[in-house]
Amino acid sequence: MSYREDSSASGQDEPWIQWFCSLKGHEMFCKVERSYIEDGFNLYGLRGSVPNFTDCLDLILDRIGPDESDDSHLTQSACTLYSLIHARYIITAHGLDTMYNKYANKDFGTCPLIQCCGQPVLPLGLRDEMGVDTVKIFCPKCQNVYHPSPIRYRNSYGASINSSSAVDGAAFGTTFAHLFLMTFNNLVPDSLSEESVYVPRVFGFRVHPSARQRSTNLSITINTGNAASASSAAGAAKKPINVSTVPGGEADNGVTMDNYNDDSNNLGDKPVTSSKPTSASMDGKGKKIKRGKSKSEDSGGSSRRKSKNGGDNDESASSRSKRQKRP
Repeated sequence: MSYREDSSASGQDEPWIQWFCSLKGHEMFCKVERSYIEDGFNLYGLRGSVPNFTDCLDLILDRIGPDESDDSHLTQSACTLYSLIHARYIITAHGLDTMYNKYANKDFGTCPLIQCCGQPVLPLGLRDEMGVDTVKIFCPKCQNVYHPSPIRYRNSYGASINSSSAVDGAAFGTTFAHLFLMTFNNLVPDSLSEESVYVPRVFGFRVHPSARQRSTNLSITINTGNAASASSAAGAAKKPINVSTVPGGEADNGVTMDNYNDDSNNLGDKPVTSSKPTSASMDGKGKKIKRGKSKSEDSGGSSRRKSKNGGDNDESASSRSKRQKRP
């Protein structure tokens, strides 16, 4: 419903401010005192905010009748001007007292959180500029911000911010809710206790906060492992294969698949040599050096030589004794 349709239904004797506050969805607005609007000091800086400032002000103060203000653009501008004046008025002493009565009557609604048990809320604007965002509600118990109920919001959840059916958040501003609680500190409720906080459970067991984090880390680890294996496989494909790594090979001959394939056609021309290590090794000058025997072999050989020499000595001694006995 637009302001033009509502203005046509209003009576000529009804003040404009009363008509505006009685619109559906405008239950959060309070009636600004006429004396406050007539004071030019309170309107400082608002002249450039709306077009036809003087005509809008005359319409709000009933200086011109509804018949003389059939222009819908003028009515829309007057509503915008009244919203800006309203945001300044509710942070004054008289404005806070007026909003106190509405808060006590729960005209602003209650908190939708179950743990708050119907805690009254306060209107709140997230921005002080018109046409940026719609009005929200602030709960002093859970310290959270919510969308108001559709009934108090003129059923305009799907409406755009610039729609005439939406209540602009700048009509209440970012200061009012917190200044109200600072002024009437006896209305500040106790914060939610830890026992009242909802705890998610599965089969009666609490869900640990790191449950989602673990699943996320697991997927990251799997993805990282797959990437590492893929990169290692790609590197192995590019690296030449050494024949010595093939099962059955006993020595590293330094032959790769590159020169192995080249030499495979000439195997008939080249003698086949064994890749097993020999007992001889090469010294620094290219000469062969015979492998030395172990200590056990040396000791065994020396003992056999000693025993053989000992046997020869015995035979020679017996032959000499026989020659001496002959006449």
